[in-house]
Amino acid sequence: MKSGSAIVNISSIHAVETEPQVASYAASKAALVSLTRSTALEGKPKGIRCNVILPGAIDTPMLRDNPNVRAGIEKIDKADVGQPENVAAAIAFLASDDAAFIQGAMLRVDGGRLDRL
Repeated sequence: MKSGSAIVNISSIHAVETEPQVASYAASKAALVSLTRSTALEGKPKGIRCNVILPGAIDTPMLRDNPNVRAGIEKIDKADVGQPENVAAAIAFLASDDAAFIQGAMLRVDGGRLDRL
């Protein structure tokens, strides 16, 4: 990549706060946060930025088909469910020149749900 480029990884709030029965998913998302931090450190001298987004509950088939959600084991208030466009806007921001001084950051896009878990 050339100087001025930006990498935006997508992880999950499960990287920092999780629940039973999703250990492998949560571990993989935490690993992506660590990879982002390492990439940010290695990319900075080359002028390459790297940040990561931690989406919460987003209205996608993955959420709707989640067995815990379907069975009512995991309760998600409809007010806590975001839209794919919310994540896309965050990606566009982190990839833009407006975020030129943001490096190695985790940006939660969860409507504040993690604050209440």
